[in-house]
Amino acid sequence: MLPAILITQCLQNDFVKPLGRYDPLPNNLHVGFEEARRLLGENPAEGPVALTMQWAYQQPASELAIIHIRDWHDPADPFQAEHLRQFGPHCLMETEGAQFAFAESDSARPLAVINSTGLNDFVGTPLDEALTPFAGQPLRVGLMGVWTEAKITFLAYDLRTRYPHFHLAVCSALTASSSRAHHFMALGQLSRLLGVTVFPSIGEFTQFLAGSSVEIPLPAPSHAHWPEINLSEGGPLEETDYNLIRHLFRDCRQVQLRVLDGGFSGNVVLGSESVDLHGHRQAAHVVKIGPQGPIGQERTAFEQVESVLGNNAPRIAAFADSGGRGALKYRYAGMGSGFSTTFQKLYCAGLSAERTANYLTIIFKEQLGRFYAAAALERCNLLDYYAFSPKWAANVRQRIETLLGEPAVEATLRLPTGHDMPNLCHFYEQELEAILPLAGGSSYFSYVHGDLNGANIIIDGRDNVWLIDFFHTHYGHALKDLIKLENDLLYIFTPINSAEELAEACQLTHCLLRVADLGRPLPEVESTPLTHPELRRAYQTVGMLRAFYPELVQEDRNPLQLLIGQLRYAVHTLSFDESNRWQKLWALYTAAWAGFSLSQRLRQQGPLRIDWLDDQYTGPGRLGLTLLPGRQDYGRSVAEDVAALKAQGVSHVVCLITDDELVTYGVETLLDSYRQAGLTTRRLPIPDQRVCSPAEMAELNEWLQTNLAAGANILVHCVGGLGRSGLVAGCYLKTKGLDAAAAIAEVRRVRSPRAIETAAQEGFIEGYICPPPTPPKGGRA
Repeated sequence: MLPAILITQCLQNDFVKPLGRYDPLPNNLHVGFEEARRLLGENPAEGPVALTMQWAYQQPASELAIIHIRDWHDPADPFQAEHLRQFGPHCLMETEGAQFAFAESDSARPLAVINSTGLNDFVGTPLDEALTPFAGQPLRVGLMGVWTEAKITFLAYDLRTRYPHFHLAVCSALTASSSRAHHFMALGQLSRLLGVTVFPSIGEFTQFLAGSSVEIPLPAPSHAHWPEINLSEGGPLEETDYNLIRHLFRDCRQVQLRVLDGGFSGNVVLGSESVDLHGHRQAAHVVKIGPQGPIGQERTAFEQVESVLGNNAPRIAAFADSGGRGALKYRYAGMGSGFSTTFQKLYCAGLSAERTANYLTIIFKEQLGRFYAAAALERCNLLDYYAFSPKWAANVRQRIETLLGEPAVEATLRLPTGHDMPNLCHFYEQELEAILPLAGGSSYFSYVHGDLNGANIIIDGRDNVWLIDFFHTHYGHALKDLIKLENDLLYIFTPINSAEELAEACQLTHCLLRVADLGRPLPEVESTPLTHPELRRAYQTVGMLRAFYPELVQEDRNPLQLLIGQLRYAVHTLSFDESNRWQKLWALYTAAWAGFSLSQRLRQQGPLRIDWLDDQYTGPGRLGLTLLPGRQDYGRSVAEDVAALKAQGVSHVVCLITDDELVTYGVETLLDSYRQAGLTTRRLPIPDQRVCSPAEMAELNEWLQTNLAAGANILVHCVGGLGRSGLVAGCYLKTKGLDAAAAIAEVRRVRSPRAIETAAQEGFIEGYICPPPTPPKGGRA
């Protein structure tokens, strides 16, 4: 039985011939400069397609059949006229444009060439005849070529429906389209809808076809003794890594390398300075080498976001696989001469606060800010997103007991400093399963780097800032990069080498865990008990990172999302090679208290909670605040929440949300539900983050006072129960004799430090003039 078939699709000059950056497209179907270069490489004779085809031609025909499908058009054929009219003249038979874009085999190896004249390669061609003998057989079938969203997808659909036993696969590096976005969208559709396996690396694709580990020989450098490779620091390179570097710099006579990062997950990151065969100094590059699969995934992830980052991102100048290892050669458009270093090395060497702030602004505003600008509120469970699961309990226990040097049995554990902390093992073993369903809600999502740390922020000789390592880039929690870098800043960058330093670090933990509003800056370091210079510096740098939060979280200022991220990465730190024992103990202390706080907060989010103002201001009635009952993005139920209000004695409701918000949060039936439940309802729609008019507030306050005097229990709500609800409560308290500052403080004490969210709302309360009291009317409205 034939094990595998390789089918190429439209790998012809009119589709993929290399072009200059500003050359006009030869026709309407050419994929363009960028995609042609990605597919064929800077030197097409040694690029991805050429190397793959050279390997394929060397395989026995009994092991790998090769079928080339090509567009082949006769302009004189009336049946092809409409196709050529729609797409323009292309691949006209016997023309250069119709020729293959790779070197054809000069051997007598059998292969099939299918001339296709339309979008369906089975219509009017012998393709079905060529494949029919293999019907019902579980062959491995690999596809490569263009266009991913059209010809490749159409072919995969036909193969899946006609030959359901075939195992289909493509490689992202060996397929292309005129739009990078459409290319990756199509790959996703191929995987989800047609069950096509998508390989990120060529090595994995050829291994799939061969059914075993295979090796595509790398082209030898043009000179036997060049390039001369020198490594300025670190141990000698493994032979496979050395050969990959020789291949990537095969046009050079000399390469000087410096280790920027390495040793973790089998990866090594190198900065390079090179001299070409003619003695010219080349632009600086960064080379990353690691396991073949993850390196291929990093290349795929980076290609999806490359156009968004623009000149702030590197370019993949070349990539290669060999011996189970993969390598990426990143070129940076403006990287200065001289060796590059990393943000982590600079920070640990005493980087000034001014330069630190400058680098962070470049990273999170100018570079990753391009991702964050498109952030959208998404329904999600952040515990699921950050991969929390009770299945990790045994692993967490093992690391904690190893770190402490004793069994973690009691409910409270103790650090060598004498500081007590909740037993984090119990959180994973007993608590996590119960609170997982309670973490549903909404948070802002955007594309994120995904694994931002100080070692993959590169600073070049001209002080330019560059990012590398896009393996984890994805659409995710918008704060993820900031939370991850903060974690590394604390437990890797900040030196902790004694019990005394750890004791003060624990104080820093509580300063950060006390944050209640992500929209507000951290208090000044002078207001903290911190005295150790490095801990004060760490606190101030965290403040720089937190300063980027307000724009990202917008109105979603609940610190719960930060707490989940802090816990996730603090626990991860327990496995870090870079952190010493003192730093890991600090991370454990933070994780333990973060887990305790997280559990408490989530358990409070069960039945709808009302925060009531003190009776001294409202009696004989009561005035309370809460979030929007039944909001669907939090997984709540209108019926259950209205029932909870009734159970807590609510008789009147003030609804401050707009009609649009009733729809946005899925509570279109809320007002009817209030009435059906017998709740007297008053509406004052105020746009989010805004205020109403003084006259409207005065009228509402008169209504509140009248009904409270009659013993009503009144609920005020907006969406989060913080901004607009706090505005109403603050103005009401001013009618009871409190000044603006005291009224605002009282609302925040009762409801949340985040209540009364905007300067406009604070200013309205400060300027609100209470109207003279009106005589009681003696009854409810």
